[in-house]
Amino acid sequence: MTATLGDILSTIRLRGDARNTVRFPDSYLTKEAQAAFAEGYELIVEINEGFFDTQANVSTVAHQAFAALPAGPPPCWIVRAVDRLDGNDYEPLPRIGVKDRNRYGSTEGRPASHRLTARGIDLYPTPDQVYTLRVTHTPVAPTLDTTPREFYNSWDEYTIYGALIRLYNTQGRDPAEWQKQLDRTAARIVKAASSRDSSGPEYLNLREGFTGELGGEDVDAWRPGY
Repeated sequence: MTATLGDILSTIRLRGDARNTVRFPDSYLTKEAQAAFAEGYELIVEINEGFFDTQANVSTVAHQAFAALPAGPPPCWIVRAVDRLDGNDYEPLPRIGVKDRNRYGSTEGRPASHRLTARGIDLYPTPDQVYTLRVTHTPVAPTLDTTPREFYNSWDEYTIYGALIRLYNTQGRDPAEWQKQLDRTAARIVKAASSRDSSGPEYLNLREGFTGELGGEDVDAWRPGY
């Protein structure tokens, strides 16, 4: 379904007996709805890795050891991959650990690897000229506003129930029933995530005599969707 912030607030007011706009101004409900939406967004990102991913190009600066992350809007939150444009194709820049930070010393050249830091994307070796990098990333949760937004599989319900829980907690009312509804909605979102890639096998054949462990790993680690 498609909904705006106004639609979300109207439902919260109706279900939460919060029609009094003086006691419950839009600014207050908006803050609670945005917090709940961001929480649901993080859940979806965790179980549907890649769903909100996008790509943006950034440029390196000659003789500067790092490049800035995509500015957005919305700005970058989780970096999934970094690639360097090489001719007409992109070459992946593997991520290295802190132990390899001095591998190239003061050498400059085409970036061959990267490491994420507070300043952005540290590059190894330091770029000797301007290069184009493609950053595949998950943006931060967008801000709910008057723009219609597409909600899938009860994702809007997560926002509504999460906001109602916050509303009831601040008013000294029991949010237990809303918590049950939120838990059901979260369970539905998680269950739907396992069916997202329908091109995979419907089941995995286990070896004869399988007893519940495989190489010391729990069986759940080997099931599709984990």
